[in-house]
Order: sequence, then structure tokens, then C-alpha cells
Amino acid sequence: MSQEFLNFVSIQLSRENKISLYVQLYDALRELIINGKLSHGYLLPPVRKLAAYLQVNPGTVVSAYKLLEQNGYIFSRSGSGSYVAEISGDSEDNCQPPALEAEFEAVVPKAVVPHNCLDFATVMPPPDLLPIDDFKSVLIEVLDRDQGNAFSYQDSQGFLPLRQSIARYLKDQGVRAQADNVQIISGAQQGIDIVAKSLLNYGDYVFTENPTYPGAIAAFRSRGAKIIEINMENDGMDIRELETKIRTFRPKLIYVMANIQNPTGYSYSIAKRNRLIGLARRYNAMILEDDYISELDVSNVPLAPLKALDRDQRVIYLKSFSKIFMPGLRLAFLLMPPSVATRVMASKHNSDISTSGLTQRAFDLYLRKGIWLQHIAAIRRIYLERYQTTLAAIEQFVPPTVTCHRPRGGLTCWLALPEGVSARQVVAEAEAQGLLLTPGTAFFPRQAPDRFIRLSFAVAGSAQILQGIKLLGEIIARFCLPSTAK
Repeated sequence: MSQEFLNFVSIQLSRENKISLYVQLYDALRELIINGKLSHGYLLPPVRKLAAYLQVNPGTVVSAYKLLEQNGYIFSRSGSGSYVAEISGDSEDNCQPPALEAEFEAVVPKAVVPHNCLDFATVMPPPDLLPIDDFKSVLIEVLDRDQGNAFSYQDSQGFLPLRQSIARYLKDQGVRAQADNVQIISGAQQGIDIVAKSLLNYGDYVFTENPTYPGAIAAFRSRGAKIIEINMENDGMDIRELETKIRTFRPKLIYVMANIQNPTGYSYSIAKRNRLIGLARRYNAMILEDDYISELDVSNVPLAPLKALDRDQRVIYLKSFSKIFMPGLRLAFLLMPPSVATRVMASKHNSDISTSGLTQRAFDLYLRKGIWLQHIAAIRRIYLERYQTTLAAIEQFVPPTVTCHRPRGGLTCWLALPEGVSARQVVAEAEAQGLLLTPGTAFFPRQAPDRFIRLSFAVAGSAQILQGIKLLGEIIARFCLPSTAK
């Protein structure tokens, strides 16, 4: 055997395998690259030579090389061949998220944050917006009513009255739900982890949006899943890319945020919602819908969850209350299709037995008394003002070469800097001047482009928003070429 093929001796392709030969070859070459057996700059064998060695059609090798190039593992040079790309630090399996706080949001070490900093990185409401008095009231009522039972272990699936309250709440959102299919969990991150443990085996494919929530990527990787990204457009996933890749990889799970996606703020169009569910049905994939912050939809006609369109129990619906309730209480739920309920409940029990009973009982009263809806209405008014102030300030102060998607609501905006301007450098310079931002690189599973910034208006008042965005505009303008500055 020639020296050229020593790295490929481990590749075994099986025609008995249900997975296409070119996908098997893609997986094998990908593993060699990730494990460093094929290093950066390595010239891959010519198509016909590798095909002859593996005893496959040359078209099989061409298709595998094409997938590797599409996913950033190799690059080609005209007339020269295909080479292994430099993926260290950005590859799908080697990429480590940056320092992250609760729910994997980027955070700056407190020791270096100036006392009077402008915080556009935090994505949870400040303490003065939390409903402390209401929470104190329901806690007292729960303790008077339930006495010591409030501190006992709950059923692992969750406090039944709370599950019933959630089912009624979901019906008002257009989602058909029964208490038997509701699983109470300790925060959205636990929900993603539980679903990953319930559905995924080592080597299974999972589709995610690109960019997406880093905590989901971490959970899927912990199960040994293979992450395939689908690029985002301003009305949802790129459907043509989804159609191509779903035929090739047959994913076990598709993870999406249909309403006000994190970090982009994009929301799926009705057409893309229907197409996504249709493709999942055709290729037998489950969908995990993460409802990140739909309560803060400030548009005139809020969109119902993707789950509202689910007619054949294909969508697992994940909803966190803690983001805009009280983040430290860690309260969320899963609405489970019956086909996965037993596995999900077992994974929850193995994780932490049950979520805090006192928190569950208190939030049940929140829902039953209508306090939750009153709280949402109050903070929606506050954030509508901040949302409008933020967008107006971006229009006024940020160079026009910066693209800002106008989300339906939420707590953040997604900025795309002009070509040649580094988001990392802009964020570092802003931090040096007391302005905290989140670079978009935190949200890409691998090969993160260095040109996006997520800007949060969760904790900044109107005056701070104007001050901070004016400063940001000045910093970006200094990094732009003179012809692109405002």
C-alpha cells in the first residue's frame, strides 16, 4: 500500500448500511480531520484514486468531498485538488463556548467591569423589574395553605395543579395540551439536556439553526451527536438548504426557535413553519421548539408557537418562565408528544428527581390568579419603549453600512458589521470604554464569522440606550474605511 493511502486504511464502507455510501465516506473523512490524522493543508487523494482504493464509484467520492467543503472541513484549489481546512478552535467537535453565565449567555468578568458601565450584554430583566411583592404574596398564601407539604418532593413529572394551569394557558396560545403531557423542569437548559438524553444516541445527527443558542450545542455534543447547521434567513431556516441536508443526513432531531430566535431575533414565516413540519414528518425527525421569549412579542399580531401547527405529535415544545419571571428560580416545562413522554420523564427523574415544589406551587397561583398575565403586560410596555428607543438610536447613530434586523420584540438586536470590520475588535474597544456587548461568535457551532454583535436592551434605560448606541456608532465608524463611515 502506498504511503498516500496509509491514513485511509481505517475507512470501512458498507453497502448493507442504510446510510448512503457518500455519507459514510463523509463521516469517516470528517473523523480523520477532527482527530488530527489529516492535518491542516493535507492534500486529499484525487477522486479516482480514492474511489479505486475504496472500490466505489467516483461520484461517491465527489459527493463526500462536496459535503466536506460545504461544511468547512476542506477547501479546493482549481487545478490543484482538495485540501484539509484549518478548523482548530472552530470545528464542530472541538469548539468550546466562551465563558458563559446562566443559560450560557456571554458575560464579562465582574472584576474588570467599570462601576458605571453600560450593560448591553445581559439578557434578563434587572432586579427592579422583578415582581417581588406579588411573589411574596403568593409565597405566603402557599405556606399558609400547604404548610410543610410545600417543601416535600413533588411528583417527578411536576405539581399536578401547575401542569393543569399550564395546559389551560397553552390553549389560550393556540396550543392543544393536556396536563398528562406536561413535564415541569428546572430551566430551559435542563429541558434541552433531558430531550438530548431521551432521544439521541452517539453519532445521531441533530440539525440546528446557524447561529443558535450555545447551551443547546453543548447539550447535543454531550450525547456524542453530530451537529449539522442550517443557515438562518430573516424569516427562518434556509429551506432549500434544509431540504438538501435532511435528505442526506436524516437527523433524529431538529432544534429551532420559531419566534424571536436567539440571537438573531428572526421569526419564522407561516410558509416556513409548515414546510419545516412537513419535512420533519416526511423524514421522521422530531422537532424541539425552544420558546425563548415570545411573551415579549410587541407586534400587532403575535405569532403562535410552531407547536400550534403540530398535527401529528412531531414537535416537543420547551418553554421557560424564569427568563422574565425570576431567573434564579429556574422554572420551565416541556410539552411532550406521547411517543417520547416515558423517556423524557425517566430522564428528568434521573437528572434531579423533581423541580422545587415551593416554586411550582407559587407559580401555579401566579397563573390561576392572572398575576402572570398582568406581569407580562407590564414589562411588555416597558420593553416596547426600550425596543423603539434602541431601533431609533441605531438608525440615528450607527453607520448605515451596519445591518440591523428589526425583530418582532424580545430583548436584543442583531447587528451585522460591514466586511472587513471585526466584531471582536469592536466589542473589545467598547468594553475598554465601559460598554458591554456580546460578540456573535458565541452563537455559531463552528467557523464563526467575526462580523456580528448581539446588543441587549434588557437592563438599560432609555438614556443609557441613547448614550451606549451613540458610543457604539462612533467606535464602529472608526473601524470602517473613510468611505463607509457615517
